[in-house]
Amino acid sequence: MVRVAVVWAERSATPLRRRARLAALACSLVMVALMAAPPTAGAAGSSTSSTSSTSSTTSTTSTSTSPTAADGSASGQATTTTTDGSGGTSPSQAQINATEAQVATIEAQISQQQNTLDQDDELYNQSVVNLTGTQASLQATSASIATVKYKLAIERNNLRSDAITAYTNDSASASVSQIFAAPTSATQTRDLYQKIGAGSVALDVARVQAGQRQLSATRSKLLVEQKTENAQLDQESQARQSAAAASAASEATLAQVQGTLAQQIAQQAAAQAAAAAQAAQAATTPAAAQQAAAQASQAAQVATTVSGGSAAADSATTAANQAATSAGGVTFGDGGEPTAAGLAAVHGAMKYLGVPYVYGGASFSGVDCSGLTMLAWAQAGVTMDHSAADQYALFPHVSPNALEPGDLLFYDFGGDGIDHVVMYVGPTLDGQATPYGADTIIQAAHTGTVVEFDQVWAGGFVGAARP
Repeated sequence: MVRVAVVWAERSATPLRRRARLAALACSLVMVALMAAPPTAGAAGSSTSSTSSTSSTTSTTSTSTSPTAADGSASGQATTTTTDGSGGTSPSQAQINATEAQVATIEAQISQQQNTLDQDDELYNQSVVNLTGTQASLQATSASIATVKYKLAIERNNLRSDAITAYTNDSASASVSQIFAAPTSATQTRDLYQKIGAGSVALDVARVQAGQRQLSATRSKLLVEQKTENAQLDQESQARQSAAAASAASEATLAQVQGTLAQQIAQQAAAQAAAAAQAAQAATTPAAAQQAAAQASQAAQVATTVSGGSAAADSATTAANQAATSAGGVTFGDGGEPTAAGLAAVHGAMKYLGVPYVYGGASFSGVDCSGLTMLAWAQAGVTMDHSAADQYALFPHVSPNALEPGDLLFYDFGGDGIDHVVMYVGPTLDGQATPYGADTIIQAAHTGTVVEFDQVWAGGFVGAARP
């Protein structure tokens, strides 16, 4: 896998941006197809043996005519299919266009669903705010009622105390006479009690009782409001969940269709890479072989960027490596028994398998290419800068034909100097065969990928170094 000028950006990007990336990659693929016309074949140029045991697969084409469209548009559109490097049939440009149209339709649906979800979210949030306010008011009212009840009890006790004091001090003879007159009804008793008690205390009791009644009425009203708002919140929550489920389902469908589109582009790129590898092998001049190798490298970059790790991407990488070999480029080989430090570095890198690529990252939250190699070799007690170019300059250089596990391979993909580094793993690890045999590396490739084992890449190779 290798970084390409058309960057596979963050996965959190909007559907429109995701579609734009795929469209840009498709355009790159079309450019590769236009440039990939094989040069005149003659006697094959001299070439070194390829590191891959897989030979180039002949690219064949077939032409069919599509049926009349359902809307009555003219039929007879030519559809070309090609055989990719893995022996399967790659999709036609018409199939890719149809998948792109499906992506656009689903994205429009997701956009509408997202608008609905945003509205439901806002209604739900407003309901939460309203209910929270009502609950706070209800709590405050309940606290006020408790205070009023406490105050009422105190005032009643004061009223009793004042009445007893007035009686024992003979402060109101007329009132005392009324007491001894033995009132015959509860009303007379209450009236007499109030006459004997302090008038201001009696008024306080009446006022507190009125406040208690008002607060009780307010509490009853708030309880009704709380019940209504709870029901509204449940309704908004259900609508919100339904909208979210619909949006998630559409997102899943979109991811599936985009996966199909990426695979179609990768398959077509693999077919182009295989054709370019054949052209490089059959080239009669070094210049023609190098041109074909560059075309194969570009097609392989498209395949690995949109569908890294797939059979089509692996096939495209193999074809690009074969083309580079035919053009007199680099070959890679295992140099023998690994060192303890090299194995420690490889195991250090393996701790980060599955960690996402993050530009400038150097932790389990995310790593970039040189961050991974720096952290990995730290496990072997070797320190280095967080820079691919600095790492290449810091350590002794070794032949790519005699690599050992832990060796670092450096690349210049942008044409402005070293901008990528990977770690060589080799054919076996801990007694087990590795995924790509002697071509196995481990790397943090680019944004949108994770640390993983991958196939070594010949295009853009600068050199190897051993810490």
